[in-house]
Amino acid sequence: MLIALVLVFLYPYLIYPAVLWVVVRMRRDAGQKPGGSAEALAPLVALVICALNEEQAIAEKLVNCRALDYPRDRLQIVVVSDGSTDRTAEVARRFAGDEVEVIEQPVRRGKIANLNEVLPQCAEEILVLSDANVMYRPDALRKLVARFQDPDIGCVSGKVMLTDSTAALDKPTENYYSLEWFLQAGASSIYSMVGADGAMYALRRKLFRPCPADTLIEDLVIPMAVIRQGKRVVHEPAAVGWERGPSSLREEFRRKVRIAAGAAQGLLRGNAWPPPSASLSFWFVFVSHKLLRWISPVVGAAIVICAALCSDRASARVVLAGLGASCTLAALQLVWRSGNRLLSVPFYFLFGQAAVGLGLVRGITGRQSVLWAKQDR
Repeated sequence: MLIALVLVFLYPYLIYPAVLWVVVRMRRDAGQKPGGSAEALAPLVALVICALNEEQAIAEKLVNCRALDYPRDRLQIVVVSDGSTDRTAEVARRFAGDEVEVIEQPVRRGKIANLNEVLPQCAEEILVLSDANVMYRPDALRKLVARFQDPDIGCVSGKVMLTDSTAALDKPTENYYSLEWFLQAGASSIYSMVGADGAMYALRRKLFRPCPADTLIEDLVIPMAVIRQGKRVVHEPAAVGWERGPSSLREEFRRKVRIAAGAAQGLLRGNAWPPPSASLSFWFVFVSHKLLRWISPVVGAAIVICAALCSDRASARVVLAGLGASCTLAALQLVWRSGNRLLSVPFYFLFGQAAVGLGLVRGITGRQSVLWAKQDR
């Protein structure tokens, strides 16, 4: 029993990446449709930016949007100020015109409530959702929309890189995202990713389905709705953007808690699950990459309890010793803030497990607010 639990716990972090690497190599170039030329497709696009108190970033963002290598008459930029209490809307209105629309909401409602209202009103074929503090490389938009030449693709997620993260998270987050991009690319080649990067993703307007107004992580629920309609969600590594990383451990912890709470919320409501008709390939990705990660703190707790109850066995003592060593190394990292991977890897992993565990509790009990507490930058 203990060994089985340990294997289930390790599977999404160690075994699945290795299995995925083998599967992708075996299927390489087998029956995959080309992404198409980025120059061959220029559909009408609405780039929607939901902003909360982004006075410091919104001007740079709109300059960045106008500098995108995309036909000006094919791109509509929509800025939604979600009850901002600073000069976000005022600054955005300086750019207002035929290409830029500014919607000022007097009361803060949350991102998904604004998307539910604004996106169905867009006439453009492709919707691109972006955070206000994410800057796109000039060719990013073309790279995103080029993937829609494949009629089976309904949503495309970009590659957002973090800059200026707090030193305590700089190397661990770099390693984490490198692994995530590999998993996303692998899932895309097999069939589909499960979610998207909320800072930069595109979807066909006709596939958008409104979510409950208290949805915590729309970049899981909206892409899953696309999959429920028989279309794929894929990663496009050439569509690159940048945003500032977490400025503190507290900020990163709160972000991870919110994501886990949103996953729990979606599982309970049923809108984060694949449809029963989904392919076995997608169920494989969903269970391996997401579901087992989301419940890993529960599995971890079961391992500790099981090992404690049978501590007279050698396997249990090995598990408890490993846990003790990991906690010790993580504690040393918390004190010393070292760049040594021997300390940083256990710390970041246990840090994430604690956040996911708390997020599951908040998601199940409904105690996570849909209103994100924005960090000052």
